[in-house]
Amino acid sequence: MKTILVCCGSGVATSPQVANKINEYLVGQGLDTVAKATPKPVETAKSTVENDPSVIIYVGIAPADGELQEALDKNEVVGMVGLPWLTGIEEATANEKVKEVVSKFY
Repeated sequence: MKTILVCCGSGVATSPQVANKINEYLVGQGLDTVAKATPKPVETAKSTVENDPSVIIYVGIAPADGELQEALDKNEVVGMVGLPWLTGIEEATANEKVKEVVSKFY
């Protein structure tokens, strides 16, 4: 099972909301057996990416800082911003990007 890591400040409000929307999308696409979105606090993102090889996508409510971006690049994790799932603006485009990445592991 691949992981879509969804991070916000504390990991208890915004990131679970975004993770739920992504998981609903994965179910609708029949990809829920391939990947699952998991919410976590942003301060755990770098260590999670570095230590969990199942992470294939990082969704941050804000863009990744330089140190986190280096970890994403080094571990070949796709970085995305979570605002589309919060605002609904460009949500379909963001969902398609998730589908494109997850489908590589199907």
